[in-house]
Amino acid sequence: MSEQVKRPSIFLFLTEGLRMVWELIASIRFRSEYTPQRTGDGHAVLVIPGLFGFDMVMLPMRKFLTRMGYTPYKWDLGVNTADPKDLDALVEKVDALYEKHQEEISIIGWSLGGIFARELAKRKPDKVRQVITTGSPFGGIENPNNVVWLFKLLKGEVEDLWDRALIDSLPEPTPVLTTSIYSKTDGVVRWQDCMSKVEDDLHRNEEAVSSHLGMPHNLSVLRIIAERLPDKIIAKS
Repeated sequence: MSEQVKRPSIFLFLTEGLRMVWELIASIRFRSEYTPQRTGDGHAVLVIPGLFGFDMVMLPMRKFLTRMGYTPYKWDLGVNTADPKDLDALVEKVDALYEKHQEEISIIGWSLGGIFARELAKRKPDKVRQVITTGSPFGGIENPNNVVWLFKLLKGEVEDLWDRALIDSLPEPTPVLTTSIYSKTDGVVRWQDCMSKVEDDLHRNEEAVSSHLGMPHNLSVLRIIAERLPDKIIAKS
């Protein structure tokens, strides 16, 4: 197997749990005291968990967003099992939040949640202000990683669950402002797959220092979110 398609190291994978706990503890003070240069404007932010994640996992991030001046929302679909039907439900959620707030919403997704977030932006570009992904391998969802064995055990092959056209379209650029956060110490997915291949006015990459499992509360990740979330592109290309 060529070097560029090797999965993350086993050491990083085996230390994911310990690092996640440490990152949760280490971020407590940051999450309660950090003040960004630009505070939020109150706009709605939909927060989507990763594969086999659920809303409680994203609670530290949602509380942080509230303190930063935003209005965060749960995804409200239970455990994220990569069910393609959830995308249809999320489209309706985007429509409902847009109607409620009468303005574009932002979407933050962790891991698979970020892949969903990007797809929502492609389907509803006029209702999505910005997308922020954290550890989301949209650039190579079928590349080797350290969670594919569990996915196959529980769900089967990706192409048996998702339409091939959807899978092939995942790396395509989003039509809205998008920040892709990756970590070279990610022990679950390849950090190279979590980046936009081309950076421009709409698409930017940001490096954090985080485990994969700790991204919903990691202070490095949350700092980037706080710095980038106020941004807005008025005219989308």
